[in-house]
Parts: sequence; C-alpha cells; structure tokens
Amino acid sequence: MLSQVLRSAPLFAGTVATCLWLAVAIDQVKADPVAIEFLPPKVDVKAVCVQRAPDGEVIDRWVSWDRKTLPKLQPWIIQREAQRLRDIDPELYFPIISRMIELLPDIDRSLKPRDLEADRITLYLRAGKIKELESNGALETFFTQAEAGAPKDLDLAAELILTGVVAQKDKAKALSYLVNAAYGGNPNALLQLAKRNLDGERVEGWSVDPSLAITMAFGAMVGKLDSGICDRVARIAREYEKGDVVKQDRAISEAWLRFAADLGDGNAAWKVARYHLESADIRKDNAVLLHYLKFAADNGVIAAQSELAHVYEVGAIVTKDLEKSEYYYRQAVAAGHRSSLIRLANLYGESDAKDAREKYVQALNELASLEDAPGWVFARLANLAIDKDGFWKSHDQASKFFQQGADRRDMTSMHSLAALRLSSTGDGNFDEGINLLLALLDNFGRTDTMKDLRDAYLCHAPDGPRIEQAEYWSNAAKGSQGSAWSVDDIDGLVHHLDDPQTALLQSGALNGQPKAIAGYLWYLTSIAKDADAIKEWEGRLSRSPDAEAAFAALMLQAAGNDIGKKRAALDRFLSAADLPSSAARIGAGELILSSFAEDPRLLATAEKYLRLEASHGNGKALQLLATKFAAPAEIYNQYRLAIVDRGDADASIFAARYVSDVATKEKYLLRAQSLMDCSFDSALSMAHAYIDLREPEKAQDWMDVGETFSKDKPWRARVLAEAYSTFPSPVGQDSAMRLFEVAARGGDARAEQYLLKAYTDRQGQQFSLEKATTLMIAVIQDASADRVASRLNGLAKSHKTVYEQLLARIDLTSIYERSAQSGDPVGMREYAKLKLANNGGAEAASSATDLFRKAADKGDSEAMVLLAQNYAYGIGTRPSLPEAKLWLEKAARLGSKQANEMLSVMSTKVN
Repeated sequence: MLSQVLRSAPLFAGTVATCLWLAVAIDQVKADPVAIEFLPPKVDVKAVCVQRAPDGEVIDRWVSWDRKTLPKLQPWIIQREAQRLRDIDPELYFPIISRMIELLPDIDRSLKPRDLEADRITLYLRAGKIKELESNGALETFFTQAEAGAPKDLDLAAELILTGVVAQKDKAKALSYLVNAAYGGNPNALLQLAKRNLDGERVEGWSVDPSLAITMAFGAMVGKLDSGICDRVARIAREYEKGDVVKQDRAISEAWLRFAADLGDGNAAWKVARYHLESADIRKDNAVLLHYLKFAADNGVIAAQSELAHVYEVGAIVTKDLEKSEYYYRQAVAAGHRSSLIRLANLYGESDAKDAREKYVQALNELASLEDAPGWVFARLANLAIDKDGFWKSHDQASKFFQQGADRRDMTSMHSLAALRLSSTGDGNFDEGINLLLALLDNFGRTDTMKDLRDAYLCHAPDGPRIEQAEYWSNAAKGSQGSAWSVDDIDGLVHHLDDPQTALLQSGALNGQPKAIAGYLWYLTSIAKDADAIKEWEGRLSRSPDAEAAFAALMLQAAGNDIGKKRAALDRFLSAADLPSSAARIGAGELILSSFAEDPRLLATAEKYLRLEASHGNGKALQLLATKFAAPAEIYNQYRLAIVDRGDADASIFAARYVSDVATKEKYLLRAQSLMDCSFDSALSMAHAYIDLREPEKAQDWMDVGETFSKDKPWRARVLAEAYSTFPSPVGQDSAMRLFEVAARGGDARAEQYLLKAYTDRQGQQFSLEKATTLMIAVIQDASADRVASRLNGLAKSHKTVYEQLLARIDLTSIYERSAQSGDPVGMREYAKLKLANNGGAEAASSATDLFRKAADKGDSEAMVLLAQNYAYGIGTRPSLPEAKLWLEKAARLGSKQANEMLSVMSTKVN
C-alpha cells in the first residue's frame, strides 16, 4: 500500500519541506502550484513503447472488424484503442467498444469482467447513456464492488459522485473514496487531493503535503519500464505544461517528452519538435528539433510528416530539398491529411520541375474529389485549363470548374464565373453575371465589384450600353481607385499625405496587386520613407514579375524625353521579361520600338518577346509586330489559330480588321466586347472597328461609352471629337464640334487651336468670330496664370482680331490679381507687370517690386530678371546694383538667356 511507501519514502531536496505525514489542525490556505523538479530517471533507454496508430488507421481497423474474435494485438493495445475510439466519438462507436471490452478477458485470462467495469461505465457516461446505467443497476453494483475494489475503481466512484452523475451519494463519501484510492497508489487520486489542498480545501483523513503527494503520483506514473510507460509519463509532461498542481515548467515537460520519445513514442517526439518550433519558454535547438521531428515523421505521426515536409520545402533550418519535401507530404497525404495535400499542391504549383505541372493538376484533382473540397481548387483548375488551351477553347470546361467553386462560395470562382457569364451571349447569362457580382458585394463586402458592375452595364450589356445604371455604379465606386496608378496619381498623394486614396493604394499593395505594389513603393520612395520600409517593399516587388513590370512603367512615365531614364526603365522591363511577365515583354517591346529601334540587338529582342506573346493571343503584341516586322494581314495569318483559341480583346479587334467576311468580323467584335477591359481606349477601338464595318449605330454606342470615361480629361474629349469628325453624317460633325469645345474649355491646346482655326476660317462652315471670342474668354477665365500669359501671347500673334475682342470683354487685371492672391508666382509676376504698365505711381511701383520679389522667391526666373531691373533702376525700391546682380545670377543658373545677356552687359560696363 502507498501508506507504507509514504512512510518510508526518502525526502526530495527542495521539494518536500517537512516530514511525510503532516497533520493539519486548521483549514488550509489557498496556495500556488508547487515547484517540484521531478526529472526523468537517468537510465539506458531503448525503444520499448508501442507507437499509437493514427486515428484513421484505428477507425478503419475496428469499423471493418467482424466483432467475433479480437485481432492478434496485445490486450493493453486493444484497451488503449478502445479508449481512443471512445474519445473520438463514444456514441458512434459505442457498439464496437462495448464488444471490445466484452471480449478482452478471452485473450487475457488475468482480466475479469469486473476488472473492466470502470471502462464500461466510463463508456456509458461518455456516450450519454446514464439512464441505462441506472436502470440496469450497473452503478449500484459498481459502487458496492468499488469499496472493496482496486484504487482505479475507487477513483472513478469518487469522480461519479463529485461530478454529480450519482446524486444520491454525498461528497464526504466521495472524498473518502478518493483518499483510499490515493493510499492505494492511484496517481490521479493523489493529484486530485493535492489540487484540493492547494485550493485551500481540507480533506478528512488526508494530511499529506501536496509536494509529497505530487511527487509520489509522478513516481507511480513512471512505474516499470514497460510498453505502457510512454502513455504514463506523457501525463507528467502534461501536468508540467498545464501548471495546475505543479508550477508550469516547459523545460521539465520537454524533458519528459524527450524521455518518452527516446523510448520509442513518436507522438512525444512530435511534441518535443513543436516545443522547439514554438520556442516558448525553452531554448530553441534546431538540432534537437530536427532529430525528434524526423523521428516522429518516420514513425507515422501525420502532423510531423507535414511539418517536416514544410521544413524541407522552405529550407530555413535545413538544406532545401524538394524531393524530401514531396516524400513527406505524400506520406501525410496517404494517411488522409488534407492540409498536406493543399501544401503539396502549392509545392507543385510553384515548382519549375519538368513534371511539376502534371503533378500540380493531379494534386488539385485529388483535392477536388474530396467531399468537402475547398472552392479555390476549382478556380485553379479552371485557370489551368484556360492557360493550357486558351480562353475560347476551354470556355465550357472552365465554366464548369468555376461553377463548382462558386457553389462552394469561393470568391475567386464567383468573380471569374461572373466574367464568363458576362462574356457569353446566351439568354440569362448577363443577369447571372450581374447577380454574382451583387452577391460578392452584398455577402462578402467586395467593394471592387462596384467597378465591375459599372463596366458590365457600360460595355457588356447585350442590348448596348446602359448609361444610367453604369453611372449609378460609377458614382458608388468613387473613392475606390482602380488597379492602375500613374505617376501623376501618386504625386498627388505625395503632396496631400492625408488623402484617403493613400490607404487604398496601401491596401491594394498588401493584397498583392502588382500595380499597387509598384505604386506603393514609388510612393514610399517619393516621400523618403525610412530605408527599412523601402527595403521591405523592394523585396515584395522582386517577388512579383508583374509588379516589376508595373514599376518599370512608372519609371517610363517619369522619364519624359530623358533617354538615360528610358534606358533604365527598359532594363527593368527586360529583367522582368524572362521571369516571366507578359506585361514586361509588351512594355519592353513597345519601348524598344519607340525609342531604341536603331539598335539591332534590342530590335531582335523586341521581336522575340512580341512574337512569344502573339503566340498566346496577345493583341497588343500583334499590333506592335504589325508596325515594324510584317504587314498586318501577314501577322494576322501567322497567328490566326492563336487568336481563335486564346485571343484577347485587342487580338479580336485586330483580327476583325483583316478578315473580309462580314460574319467573321462580327464574331471577332462580339468576342472583343465580351473580353475587353472596359476603358476609354477599348471603347474607342471598338468604335473605330464598327466604323470600318460601316455600322454607325454600334459605333455611336461605343463613342457614348468613351465619352463617359472623358469627364475631367480634356484630351480624351478631343480624341473622341477627332473620331467623330470622320463620321460622314451631320450628327457626327455636331458631336465633334461639341467635344472639341469641351476639350478646349478644359485646357486642351490642340482642341483650342482646331476650334480657332475653324471659327476664324471665313470660307468654312463653322466661321464665327463670336464663337471664337466666347471660347477664348472661357479658356482665359478658367486658366492658371502661366497659361493665361501664354494663351494671350499666342492669340495676339495668330488671331489678332479675336485677341482684341477678348481684351475688350475681360478684366485681365482681376484675373491676374486672383492668381497672385492664391500664391501663384506667374500670377504675381503678371499682376506686377500690369501695375507698372498702368503708371500707378510710387505706391504701385513698390507693390509691383514686392510681387516680383515674392515670385522670384518661388523660383520664377522671369520675375528674377524683372526684380533685378527694378533694383538696377530704383523702381519701387532703392537702387542696388549688387542686389540686381544677385538676382540675375540666380536667374542665369535657372537657364534665363536674358539674365546671362544682362550680366554680360554689366560686366562690360564695369570693365
């Protein structure tokens, strides 16, 4: 009996503070968990434990069992697996477990039915069959036998009473059972009593110090070095991890788990590896981690197999080895581990190996065959089909995949299916596509679909553009920037750091949108963000070829006419082109043709990239090839099959121009409409295509679409006007003049010159000096100060009559005064010039000089020269040649030719 052991047990230094029996005369005080350093024994270990079978294997073995005779397994293993089935689903597996318990004495003569009564009662309780226990008298029988039975039975009897399962028994009786079980050596009873003492509860008949009780409980758990020791010491590890009765100590918990692992327990080895993976409260040791992780994986622990595969995949703490990664993932997948199959699919998807694509498709199909297959799998299968066979050839197959994903509420599948439905001409497809987009918006908060809804009504409606509905969604989408970010867009954010669009740019970048990543890095660089942030986003950029291409496009926008900067942009395009990036190839080809066509080597590179993209049905590549390398009709004939199978909208528009059959032209244009990115450029391309096809009504529809994209963009209004001017009908000519007016009033100089020429041509149908003057009044009144001056100077030279009428009808002084008051340096300068020209006296001269100085301080070189003249002649200030020279030198450094000439004159006079 434990009572005898307790009386003779030696003291443990630092753990047992007093004698073995400690009488407690008063109520105990609540205490913290006890700090006990109970470590594994230092013995030569060998593999004595029997590894627990995976749950799937346990279930398969016993579900397929004939229930007649037990399989040839050790009795204690059968008992352990019965307990495992009970933990998994006691109600489902109740008949199987009952039969296992019933037959155990047949293979172990030392076991009597009474010995298994505790297991049977526990099964009933877990399965919720308490009433059956009460009705058949099993509980009364158990309690009667328990009082004279094993400590395990006493412990269970106490639990049944204390947890309220048996209401007619009292707590004092239960605690007496617990005390007797503890004296009988039951470790669970020992720990329960120690916990009650630590919680401040006094238990009648029990006065053992909690430290000693816990120590002896752990000692009982260790017991003999037999095949069941690993299960027992795992309990010790759990107690040190939980910290309920002993002070939490992960280092000691890890030591016991290592002890169990060294005895052959793969599950314990996996827990050791997890401790070191998490490195929480222990010193991480990668060598220990890998040793036990591999041991666990090689002993069939599924989670360990998946983690070891991931370790080999990443290559952070071991040499990267994708073959080993694949091997261990496959081991876990064979055991039914879903997450490993997902990881394996991703491994194949990112691999460059020759057979990776085939394996990737196989893994995705395995995932798709699961009863609870994730929706994203079908989206990937659909996109793989499109990538392999082209959009048009794979249309039906891709549609089925996307439908399966959408049925599982996968957002990518829903969005792609919406695009497919909107691209189809059948009855109901358009409405289905709209409903899918609305579902994404309403159910998932995908605000980006508002732009898709606008585009659908504008460019994909079967009966032509629905402008009113498109405008509704366009207004709803305001404040939601699209995927494209220009240098001007980003510069606007730089100068207004509190602009909410900055958050949208950052959000898009964080969501992995390539153009947003490029734009956000450009933004960080522009505001001189700290180096660490820039380095982080440079890393993200380098991992996305399309983001690299987008950054190169921003570099090109900012390059202007600087050939060196253009070359830097080209180098970036070229570095991304082989990663590969379709956008980079097109960008490189276009830039080479426009700026580096004299370089034979670069020209050959451009042709290579463009032909590669053309073979995939890229319409932009076809158009570029047709400008330099072959006649358009020849390019069409070379890539006709690619256009048919996988041609994009631009490819279809390109093809429509070079086929003679009207029906085929119509087919290509319908394809273009279904695929096109709804934008100004695509609408204009469609309009031109229908003009060529001599279908003015459809051309007009697309011109209307283009006009919706022209608000606040004068140059677009002018481009549309130029297109309308090719229409033979009077309506086309009227629309052209109307849009030229819109463009000119918005500040488009080319539109302004077109209208001035038309309105001042006395032989033309549009001649009207009144219209010309009215136009220029509107232009001048809305223009900034620098544009006012240039417009007036140009108008005085080219259309003097209009200029004179204009001056008679506008208050130029007020215009410049408003501009000066706003802080515009050109407005200050021009207003000052008017003050001097009007001979307002000394006060006006002083005011003019002050305005010149303010404009000069803002970097206006012409104001610097005028200020120097005032200093030289003492106009509005005291004469000062040094000051005059100072301002002339500043203007000269800014490139002022007049300043240089005046400095030369001053130098000559001095000499």
